[in-house]
Amino acid sequence: MTQSSNPAHGHLAGFKEYLAAHDSHSVFDDALASDALCNFHVHPGRIVTARLTGAETYDVTMTPAGGEAEVLQKHDIHFLYPAEQAAAVAKLVQPDSAVAGLGLAPSIYHRERRFVKNKTLFPLMQERTVVFVTLRDGSVIRGLITGFSRYDIQMSMKGGVVVTLLRHSLHDIRDKNGRGYLKSVQQKRKDWKKSSVFVAPAA
Repeated sequence: MTQSSNPAHGHLAGFKEYLAAHDSHSVFDDALASDALCNFHVHPGRIVTARLTGAETYDVTMTPAGGEAEVLQKHDIHFLYPAEQAAAVAKLVQPDSAVAGLGLAPSIYHRERRFVKNKTLFPLMQERTVVFVTLRDGSVIRGLITGFSRYDIQMSMKGGVVVTLLRHSLHDIRDKNGRGYLKSVQQKRKDWKKSSVFVAPAA
């Protein structure tokens, strides 16, 4: 999903450098290295509190404290966060009953997924725009984008509560005015060209 700048069409200042540093990183790398307990929200409607003890290309191994290891496919995971933040996250994450009622299964195939462009996320992050992200399980997460890679999006919610969303679980993303940022919308709107980090092409 790496996207290069084209000077003839303008570019986003710092965007190419950000992708070079972060695009291939995965939250599962961090969770595996930290050996910390995390809460994983997984399909269908489960919360697994465990340490990540293994990570392969498509699967992860979770080991609960005092429990048996469980192997899950990555596409079954919607979002995760440090287990000690469970109470705060429970108060802040709101359900969208209409989306939850759709009963959307994990999106195994790329053609079934909804996408947001990296060049859309970058200005939202740099400008600290509050966004509402709806996931396929109906969870609505409100906050600031603090980082992203080709695999996930990190967000800071009220009080600095940090959660990481898996991009394969994305259903919708909007700002407080209802402006949509999915690729299907931004292909035409190109709001990144209206951002403060967009550098117009030379005349």
